[in-house]
Amino acid sequence: MNIKKLSLTALALGASILTYTSAFAQDGAPIRFGAPLILSGPGAFAGEAGKRTLDVLVDTVNAAGGINGRPVEMIYYDTEGKPDVAVRVVNRLVKSDRVDAVLGPIASWEAVAVKQALDRAGVPTLMLSATRASVDPQTDCMFKLPADDAIVVSKLYEYLVSAGLTKIAVISTLDGFGDGGHRELEEQASAAGIEIVFDERFSMEDTDLAPLLNKVKRSDAQALINWSSSRAPVIVTNTVRQIGLEIPLIHSHAALSPAVLKGAGENAEGMLAAGAKFEAADSLPDDDPQKAVIQEYRASYEAAFGEAPNQFGAGAYDAFKILTAAIGQVGTETKALCHAIESTSNYVGLGGIYTYSESDHAGLGTDSVIVYQVRSGAWHIVK
Repeated sequence: MNIKKLSLTALALGASILTYTSAFAQDGAPIRFGAPLILSGPGAFAGEAGKRTLDVLVDTVNAAGGINGRPVEMIYYDTEGKPDVAVRVVNRLVKSDRVDAVLGPIASWEAVAVKQALDRAGVPTLMLSATRASVDPQTDCMFKLPADDAIVVSKLYEYLVSAGLTKIAVISTLDGFGDGGHRELEEQASAAGIEIVFDERFSMEDTDLAPLLNKVKRSDAQALINWSSSRAPVIVTNTVRQIGLEIPLIHSHAALSPAVLKGAGENAEGMLAAGAKFEAADSLPDDDPQKAVIQEYRASYEAAFGEAPNQFGAGAYDAFKILTAAIGQVGTETKALCHAIESTSNYVGLGGIYTYSESDHAGLGTDSVIVYQVRSGAWHIVK
């Protein structure tokens, strides 16, 4: 971790909140949120979208008078996409910065790594990672936002069976995200009527996947599921096309990003994925309660930053909205705040319609997930 980078971030943050603290001093101390996000390296596109979104939300809340008269202060640290760095900065957030809540991390391998530290500290946390392992086993004050591997796999298997594709090859990365997807793909296969005829893991550091994918080509698989994130879906897609593997290519929800489409270019045509409705807002029926919410966010983000948003910024948006609504109700006392988050019901967000409960800190069901296919360079709903 670059200590100078953290120092510069802290200085910039201090300057940005100076006017807020002076304006709100008579009403109370700032509410402090910690955001451990990937802000450098291959996954920076995810963390940057989250940071941009949170910055706008904080400015909007503070301009309107804060939460119950208290301004919101964001403290960002770069996790660099590395579990050990994520643990270090999370410990700094809870022990030194003494934040009232944490929003993040985004990467599943980071979320799994920091879960114990956050649970031990008892800090209300809204994970921005997709893996169900971040809330399973469940703890009192930890919640998650993106659709998790369990419900995405269920939706994909439903699609495959309906298409008559019951023999599949599975490749997945050796990390927290790959672990979660691999486990669900294995555990749900038999009940869904799916036979996994090829199953192999690979490293996120691998750049030559031709030997692995040629093994898939020699199998009798009718479709290939790739469960990976960051740059790996691009490498898999390009290699599949290069070696002439002609069976359907299906990615995890991590591939639903403009960055993946850009990286794969023409090779992306025809590939499939399942995930939240976020990428298909304009194609949703008018009576879908998420449609207007997603369209408004997408238009605002594009106007502010000159490019399309992604699902990672959307997750940060939902987390901030749920968290601040709960604080508005009960304040920042930990036990009361965790109970208020847990009581969230039918919140219409960008990632789905969230309802948490004592037994469910993931908040979403399979109705939040749809199947996509790339046509003419864009994600489209598979009817």
